[in-house]
Amino acid sequence: MDTALELKIGIDNGQIFSDKQIIDKLQKSELVAELTCDLPEKPLALVWRLICISEIPYISKLDYTQKLIDIVYEKLATPFGFSLSGDEKMFLPCYNAMIVSALCRLDRATDQQVRNAVEWINTNQPMQKGVKVEIPNLNFDKYGGCFKNTPCYIGLAKSVFALRDFKEQTNETKFDIQLKKGTTYILDHKFFKRLSKDEPITKHITDISFPETYHLNAVELLRFANKANLLSDKNSTVLRNHINKKQNKDGKWKNSFNYKADGYAVFDKDKKESEWTTHIIKQALRE
Repeated sequence: MDTALELKIGIDNGQIFSDKQIIDKLQKSELVAELTCDLPEKPLALVWRLICISEIPYISKLDYTQKLIDIVYEKLATPFGFSLSGDEKMFLPCYNAMIVSALCRLDRATDQQVRNAVEWINTNQPMQKGVKVEIPNLNFDKYGGCFKNTPCYIGLAKSVFALRDFKEQTNETKFDIQLKKGTTYILDHKFFKRLSKDEPITKHITDISFPETYHLNAVELLRFANKANLLSDKNSTVLRNHINKKQNKDGKWKNSFNYKADGYAVFDKDKKESEWTTHIIKQALRE
């Protein structure tokens, strides 16, 4: 088992580590070595590296992580949120939200760049159908339509996750109205079902996959359901049943989808079982 996963399992189980023990496990981790071997330059690679890095406990203690965040702020941060081009041309709600969640996991929720992005979500992200969105200088139609009569479910869900992660880190209640609307929308869809017919909303939404990508997946939804105390809600039954059916005879899970992109790292290399994914799922269900 990779020492970074040993660290995460220990922390999630309430174990206390000294700074020396934490640094030692991070330095011995093959996964951490892979993630810190270079600093990406391209915007998408920066996003994926930040997301992957953010899943490692206490990795903010490494100089690499602070350098990575500095580059993300320099290249992607704008007064209205995070854009892949650093301006209005390549602003996408889903990427803005994913970056917010990653930075919250890295204890940077109070940074002004993060606050700007959260404010954008609160002001502009539709959390229900039939909301007309017109934002000067931002054109979402070229990406397939983030804000049509029915908002893109991926962008909506990830924005809800971002608001939840921000609240978890700051205890601020300023965005609770939007958070509640978005949470209700997700519950109404039983997390991954269309309202019009009994089928998944998107192609990859039922995947078992970790870390996250722009494809919203079942593991992300489960983690949110746990954080938001929704696992006892009747509308989470379909999601829990789906997750449980994917468990193998040894009580573990394996990734059904592995994303490939510059800056992204697959945490579980074993094709038969996925230790990271299994822990993430078990932790969510246990809590």
